Amino acid sequence: MPKSKKKRFNLLYFLIFGFMLYFCFHVYFVVNAATIKTYTLDLGEISNTIEKDVLILREEYQLKAPSAGYVSYFVDEGDRVKRADLVAKIQNEELSGDEQSTLQILNRRINELKNNAAIQNPEKEIEEINNKIDFLYTDISHRIAENDISYIPDLKEQILTLMDRKKLLTGASSLGNMTVEQLEAKKAEIQNKLSSEKFYIKSVNPGVLAFYSDGLQDEFSIINKDKLSVTKINKFQDKNLVSESESVNQGDVIASIINNHMWYLATEVTPEDIKVIERGKAVEIIIDKETIKAKLEDFYKGEDEKFVGLFSIEDENFDFTKKRKYKAQICYENPSGLLIPKETVTNYENKKGVFIVNEVGSAVFKPIDTIAGENEKYYVLRYDPNALQNSENINLYDELIVSPKNIKDGQRVR
Repeated sequence: MPKSKKKRFNLLYFLIFGFMLYFCFHVYFVVNAATIKTYTLDLGEISNTIEKDVLILREEYQLKAPSAGYVSYFVDEGDRVKRADLVAKIQNEELSGDEQSTLQILNRRINELKNNAAIQNPEKEIEEINNKIDFLYTDISHRIAENDISYIPDLKEQILTLMDRKKLLTGASSLGNMTVEQLEAKKAEIQNKLSSEKFYIKSVNPGVLAFYSDGLQDEFSIINKDKLSVTKINKFQDKNLVSESESVNQGDVIASIINNHMWYLATEVTPEDIKVIERGKAVEIIIDKETIKAKLEDFYKGEDEKFVGLFSIEDENFDFTKKRKYKAQICYENPSGLLIPKETVTNYENKKGVFIVNEVGSAVFKPIDTIAGENEKYYVLRYDPNALQNSENINLYDELIVSPKNIKDGQRVR
């Protein structure tokens, strides 16, 4: 073969080989770039929680029926009472009427006699009231038929007022021609009943009325908060001693009064919990989808050699009066900042960090040192939007390479 032809053949072979080599590298980079996944960095917050059985410690006392009979209440469940407020009364054969209403009627009648006022005719006024009530009922019926309902609430209110007045007059009519002295004696008799602990139940200390009591108000009180054990907490089961029946026997628990200004949650804490929950640091506790602000006040080792944690709470919004034991989530850490998925983090040249895709498509390694928090999926880096450059030189909306095990610093990935 002539020498010139041999040179041309070698050159052609070299060009073909170079083209094939370029093509292979191009295909490699295209395929490699297509298989590399990235994550766009964004802001977020993580929440580290521990699920616990918690026991409520509170100051409370029971209200018991002083005698047998039927119980009725002057206040509703959840209402706040002051010291010595009337809470309930027991009605029986000795106390069966509406004493408050009767007392009002007596006072009215006594005032009339003492002031020499003209003695009204209760029967005549009752008849007039009945006529007015009949007229109002007729008016309401006509308005409903004509679909004119705008004044009906006012008319109903007038009927109720008239019926209250009729009730007073009916009582006055039953008094007959009693003298002032006789009326005063009957008034004193009723007042004695109203002040009698045999029938009327008053609050001892202020608090809210609750229809729950487990009988363990002393054992699980704030005063005895340092005498608990994890075994007692775990074994406890809610039981309500408050009678659900209107009919009660002497000594039955009819309600409890609870101080709702300060209360505690007691739960087991492990050494691992103590490492991440600082004394005095605010935490969030979630019970029945409600979030409560609390702080770990103290922890101690109980008689079973397990640690009891005490969380102090000053939250009057959560209704903790209906039971004592709850399932709760304790959120001890809520760091916010740049959320970095753990699958983007690698160890490169003995440093923990991430690979960022820069503006020309190359991978740039960025070490991360100051981690604000983490959970099973993410690390959180503090981020200051006003800083010209953040401490880690990692910024919002940077593109991180996912699973960067075989990536090298400076490697072209785009």
